[in-house]
Amino acid sequence: MTAYFSFRKLITPYFVRTIYTIGFAALTAGGIGWAVWAGMRLNAATLPTRLGVYYIAIGAGILIVGNLVWRMICEFWLLLFNVHGLLTSIEKNVRHESIEPVAVRQVISEDAKSQRIRSEQKAPSVAPQRSVLGLSS
Repeated sequence: MTAYFSFRKLITPYFVRTIYTIGFAALTAGGIGWAVWAGMRLNAATLPTRLGVYYIAIGAGILIVGNLVWRMICEFWLLLFNVHGLLTSIEKNVRHESIEPVAVRQVISEDAKSQRIRSEQKAPSVAPQRSVLGLSS
């Protein structure tokens, strides 16, 4: 319950999915209804042919394009909430790694220093460079 009041747990993604389902059903029913209504008016000859064809095309457009655009809008909102979830998980991982004890960090840094010193001591000596003719410069 504390996660709810501190906004650590989001409930809006569930609402977005529910609203998407309701919108999808409404757009599908509206598009099919518009096309069927126009078809029935064309059949009864109470609607001019050209206008009836336009109405059927509008119904098909609502059915296809309307649902596609509605899906994109809802996915955009879900994307924003998914970004929030990813940032929250990154924050938890960073906090977990930064709580590492100070003594462990000191031991690691001392090991790194000793390895660097050993690698510097083992570095091969460099012979003086000579000129092309073998004469030293």
